[in-house]
Amino acid sequence: MVQEARVEDKITCHAWNADRSELAVCPNNNTVVIFRKPATADGVWERVATLTEHDALVTDIAWAPRTNRILTTSQDRNAYVWTKEGGGEWKPMLVILRITAAATSVQWSADEQKFAVGSGARTVPICYFEAENNFWVSKMLKGHMSTIQAVAWHPSTPVVATACTDYKCRVFSAYLKNVDGKGVSTPWGDNPKFGTLFYEVASAGWVRNVAFSPAGDTLAFCSHNSTVSFVDVVRGTAPTVVRLSDLPLTHLLFLPDGCMVGAGHCYDPLLFAPTPHGWALAGKLKGKQAAKAAAGGFASARNMFQAQTAQGQSSISSDKSDSMHGFLVCGLQLFNSAYGSVAAEFTTSALDGKVVFWTRDEVSAAMSTLAIS
Repeated sequence: MVQEARVEDKITCHAWNADRSELAVCPNNNTVVIFRKPATADGVWERVATLTEHDALVTDIAWAPRTNRILTTSQDRNAYVWTKEGGGEWKPMLVILRITAAATSVQWSADEQKFAVGSGARTVPICYFEAENNFWVSKMLKGHMSTIQAVAWHPSTPVVATACTDYKCRVFSAYLKNVDGKGVSTPWGDNPKFGTLFYEVASAGWVRNVAFSPAGDTLAFCSHNSTVSFVDVVRGTAPTVVRLSDLPLTHLLFLPDGCMVGAGHCYDPLLFAPTPHGWALAGKLKGKQAAKAAAGGFASARNMFQAQTAQGQSSISSDKSDSMHGFLVCGLQLFNSAYGSVAAEFTTSALDGKVVFWTRDEVSAAMSTLAIS
């Protein structure tokens, strides 16, 4: 059973802390609000902190599970590393990004010693802490021709993949000897020089997001032409391209079991799974079908009335009325915890201000529609 919670009027990105007791969201402005999750699904979300250092829209949030540091990036071209002080207050430390356009995305490396920042300046700052100077500095990955929409770290090696609006997905070395030490091995060689371009593949549309599988053997990226591509990192074969009948995806997330979910303009998450013939679309995750069946005609009449008053429509499509979200999905995060009495696999957030908790039941229902021959 899918659960939902409306925590703000709008949400453009969100991130969970390590034990999933606190949630950081951007309410479509220059702030980040931290809430404490209630003990029950009908409880009140307690606002415990507001991070206010940015001067423009916050574009991404990353919450490190081990160090408990929060990363925020913004259209003001800055990034901050937030550390919780003894009194419970969050102290920001400015990162020297040296970019001339908006910071668009951010992700911690697996060991949380570095992080990568996508930007509109056609560069990717790889940031690390310089203890002798007591601040975060950056070294640039170059080679892009347009805005980098997303970045993704390999789960076990200093390798970064990028999604760019120049119609290409790329994989670079982010190896720094002074941070990573010697004896580093990657699927593309040992101790690779920083900035080495390992892989580059063209797409027929802007590349919107990119992700590595938990084992690091699969690279996936989604494009604005409603396709999702899967690359076998080990074999280095040509991408398997899955064409969608839905609107484009903007976020991808691998689940611990090896499947992958994607979300974006189509409102509902889509599930992808490996088959003997390659990756395939398993199905669309639906959360309101059971609720609609129980509510019957009253819910149908209410939805039609809402469509008439809010959108000027005499009727609403079955796809949108079945969707848990009513707007573009802007956030997709692993959860693997419980919200009230329901155990959820991952969460989505959208411009409708809701956080939706998706369970294993929805994933299993989508998997059952996948015909494996």
